Amino acid sequence: MLYSTVILGAMLLIALGDSLNDGTLTLISYAKSLLVVFIGVVLVIAIDGVAAFIVRRLPEKWFSPDARLFDVSDKERLLYRKLKINSWKNQVPELGCFTGFHKDRLEKTDSSTYLGRFLLESNYGVVGHIAGAILGFSLLLMPFLHPLIVALPISAINAVLSILPTMILRFNTPSLRRLYHRSLKKEEQAKMASAAVSENQN
Repeated sequence: MLYSTVILGAMLLIALGDSLNDGTLTLISYAKSLLVVFIGVVLVIAIDGVAAFIVRRLPEKWFSPDARLFDVSDKERLLYRKLKINSWKNQVPELGCFTGFHKDRLEKTDSSTYLGRFLLESNYGVVGHIAGAILGFSLLLMPFLHPLIVALPISAINAVLSILPTMILRFNTPSLRRLYHRSLKKEEQAKMASAAVSENQN
């Protein structure tokens, strides 16, 4: 709901600025500007989708649960706390429906397989969002979108809306890693205990 409101409001304002830039503000000129803005929004959403699609097909070993690339420092996590991420993160849509794995809630806290997959999808999500944020600025190469008046604002807003879920995923990573390693340890201990029982029975 928040994203839809932001996108709709931004579209109306950008279209207004584009129409005013032409020197005349009429219903027809505003409608034309709104159409241009709508095309720009559709294009940037498509770019985000293509970026996510390509990233998701990169080797899984690059996005493993313990990949150093996705380490989160204490300072970075402190920054997220100062930004009160817990108070607004539920307003940011989670697009797990497109990957078949939802990351907006933990369904298990004691399964290393599930938590490992959660971290894997989270790492893919981080790179996908960042790629979409950067590639969104390719709208500036499309003259019919009026680069400075239409394309730049759309690209900037897309970048912000891509950074927010990236921050949430990064904020959750340390806690997920702790749960993941705890579950691995418990499962290993259970295997050792089971093996010891079997050995004693023999």
